[in-house]
Amino acid sequence: MTGGWDYHSELTPYDQFIFYNAIGSHENYFYQPIAVATQIVNGTNYKFMCIAKPRVPGLPAFYAIVEIYKPIDGTPYAVSIYPAEEYRYKK
Repeated sequence: MTGGWDYHSELTPYDQFIFYNAIGSHENYFYQPIAVATQIVNGTNYKFMCIAKPRVPGLPAFYAIVEIYKPIDGTPYAVSIYPAEEYRYKK
């Protein structure tokens, strides 16, 4: 449905391709996607629920929301990364 969000508790191989190509590598955390929501607009918006696993000793693991945008004829890119507990307060 155009404009509305579709939620998926399982990622497809294409979802994983979009995620890992957009997110790249982060110094302190490895983000493992566990669920996704998509919204078709002028391109596709993605919201991935992830487990943020620390790469550095002493950092806590947490759930995160990673927002990605995939233009119609372009390369996907990360828009934002938020801890899940902070995401609901995001404006």
